[in-house]
Amino acid sequence: MRWPIAAVVALACAGLLSSCSLLPPGGIWDDSKQQSDVQMQHIADAVKHHDAAALKHLFSPPARDKSTDLKAGLKYFLSVFPSGRMTWKFEGLSSGGINEYGKQTVEVFANYEVFADGKKYDLYFAYFPVNEVEDPANVGLYALAVAPYNAHPYTNPTASSKAFNAWASQFENVNGKSTGTPGVYIPQN
Repeated sequence: MRWPIAAVVALACAGLLSSCSLLPPGGIWDDSKQQSDVQMQHIADAVKHHDAAALKHLFSPPARDKSTDLKAGLKYFLSVFPSGRMTWKFEGLSSGGINEYGKQTVEVFANYEVFADGKKYDLYFAYFPVNEVEDPANVGLYALAVAPYNAHPYTNPTASSKAFNAWASQFENVNGKSTGTPGVYIPQN
């Protein structure tokens, strides 16, 4: 009688252990969407009050230092939302990073559909919620962009969506380091 009980317990343990492989990388809870929603809410709050200083403060210190013209970028970004009113809807995200000796660096690339003053926009940002491996000071926004919405940016691209996508595509995470020049997207006329 003891053998069947031991076999059942062993099978149950094996089943539980093998189910761990079904979990997302990094643990039981992947909170990248929740973190990006919090970051998006901070962006929306800064837009609501047309607070360039609050928006600038969302950027990590290294991103602020390496940005080519953050002040002009923030001015342009806020000018897209003259009333300060904005609603948003999550569109998707991807992330990259590295785990090394119990430390991690994670970079999240988020896309949102934004509605303001009867118009629709694509909003993109890249940010580091945690950066323990490469640069602990580089936590916060790294890149921010807004452009007129295009429902089919790849099958029916406009000049605006091509430029927006080309700018956003420079950002990726390679071994815990972000590629691309940090800052705010300003369309070239």
